[in-house]
Amino acid sequence: MLEQLRLENPTCIINSSNISHADLGEMVAILDHACLNAVHMGSFSYVECNSILHNVDVGSFTSIGPDARIGLARHPSKTFVSTYPSFYSNQNSSCPLSFRGDKVFDDSVPKTTIGNDVWIGAHVIIPGGVQIGTGAIVAAGSVVVKDIPPYAVVGGNPASIIRFRFSDEEIKVLLESEWWNWSVDTIRRHIDAFSDIKRFKEIATRS
Repeated sequence: MLEQLRLENPTCIINSSNISHADLGEMVAILDHACLNAVHMGSFSYVECNSILHNVDVGSFTSIGPDARIGLARHPSKTFVSTYPSFYSNQNSSCPLSFRGDKVFDDSVPKTTIGNDVWIGAHVIIPGGVQIGTGAIVAAGSVVVKDIPPYAVVGGNPASIIRFRFSDEEIKVLLESEWWNWSVDTIRRHIDAFSDIKRFKEIATRS
């Protein structure tokens, strides 16, 4: 399976990992013991060691640190007496015995969406269905329970906004530029501007 994936994605680095139903862009890196299921990854993004992603769309140039857990299933927390899956479903592989012959709670994992140029730190937990905006930073060890706007820096349990990386005007310029879709040659030509938001604004508003 991995060999076939490597053949289909010759520009990517795919180490010893558990991967199924993955759609990879160019220059993607998936490092040791990562686990991906039903995942789309944009070009130049990477997943560090021991991270688990399930039903996740990842943009381009996104960095996912080690031991992250993204796209976790739900358990009932209201009205049900027990959160144990055998009491609400006959289709859970974690339970050797089910007390039901049907399924009365939808515990499927809703899609999680992670934008472009996002940095997710080590040991971050993101339940299924959350949206992480482009340019956001999620501090290590955070538990994200609600959507994060573009270019926000968040941290904590539950994660809350600490600050924004740029001003509203600068964020607007960055989002409108869609630089993550630029060609490699264009990025190389303007590489110095990526170290200075003021220079980047000049280039982006000129083009």
